[in-house]
Amino acid sequence: MLRILILLGTVLSLMGCSLANQIRLRNSNDHLEPQWPAATKQVNLGTHYLGEKPYVDVTLNGVPGFKFLIDTGASITIVMDTPKVLALNLERGYDLALGGWVGEGKSPAFQTSAKTLSLSGVGFEVVNLAFIPSTTTKYFLDPTEAVYDGVLGHDVLHHFSWIFDKQENRIAISREAYVEPKNATVIEFDTFFSKIDIAGKIDFGNGQVIDHEIIIDTGSRHYLKVASELIEGEDIELPGKTITAVDFGLSGRAVHQRVTLPELELGNLKLKKIKTNIIGDGLEDDFSVIGSALLNQYVSVIDYHSDKMYLIPYPNASFKTKYNLLGLELRKLTSGDFIVRYVFPELVSTNYDFKEGDLITSINGKLSSKISLSDWLNISAKQGEYKLCRMRQQEQCFLVESKPVEGYSSSVE
Repeated sequence: MLRILILLGTVLSLMGCSLANQIRLRNSNDHLEPQWPAATKQVNLGTHYLGEKPYVDVTLNGVPGFKFLIDTGASITIVMDTPKVLALNLERGYDLALGGWVGEGKSPAFQTSAKTLSLSGVGFEVVNLAFIPSTTTKYFLDPTEAVYDGVLGHDVLHHFSWIFDKQENRIAISREAYVEPKNATVIEFDTFFSKIDIAGKIDFGNGQVIDHEIIIDTGSRHYLKVASELIEGEDIELPGKTITAVDFGLSGRAVHQRVTLPELELGNLKLKKIKTNIIGDGLEDDFSVIGSALLNQYVSVIDYHSDKMYLIPYPNASFKTKYNLLGLELRKLTSGDFIVRYVFPELVSTNYDFKEGDLITSINGKLSSKISLSDWLNISAKQGEYKLCRMRQQEQCFLVESKPVEGYSSSVE
């Protein structure tokens, strides 16, 4: 049933004049075969973690230095109109309209192609791509939020085993199946319509436990997303306190509720007190998603050769959820500043003069250009008083004190 709903939802999202072109692009890279350097079985890639999301260095048409998001939730590989990409003078092909799971409309795009695409010497020839202008996609408020050049989708990803180790800032690809370590949680996955999913068990508290298939989405920065349709269909009563938050996709923003669930079971792992986004708006959301905030708490391996995911614990570490207690959704700009994308209405920053589009220029006297997105996630999750300075016509600073939220970030049973 899940697969039927995913297929139906995806087809519905493609309906209109772009349907044929979308399917055409989805199938256009079936010819791809990676060319490996002689005697090489595994390579480490140039690795970047921006917040929770994993990025690697890519060479396009012989030009190195492109930064691509690894997105197991994406069907196709994408480039954006960053200065580096524009310098390639890629030819414009047929029109596309790319969407996601929220309903503000699709992002205009078009087909293009690269003669070569290489990952640290592992190369592909004639790769068809979707080209998305950053000025028209609903994913960005400001075009300078495009601090990376593109997205690696299923059409490239499924040729490899992927090893992710955030603590060591290491991402690697292998041409062979991963050799299972003794201490790993091993979970088989299925591939359907360019997405991979695993079996899981979600505990909503008060005896409400549901076996459910869960999409693995490295392009999501979150822990767990659950469809509001599932909540409504199963007549589930959510535990604790919910807060209003926002997420973004190629179809725009999804204002939703966040809650802490008692437990998520994946294989022999039982993860306690997991922050969860309850997101709705369409049949595509009648499933659940785990993202990189969860996966990064382990050395995670997504092995397309054996259709298995491995979660390998770090020494002396246990699963823990971080909460944005300050209540500002920030993104990095190419200038180094942060831009406010959302102010959480129930959290402390809503009591101050912050609004969408403001630039956050410094935090506790430190310039934003010196603060990484990972730094911000740690700052916003730690209780305390912070001096936040924002720029409109002139700079203004506020002392904002964050506290735990009873029933949401603390005392959740």
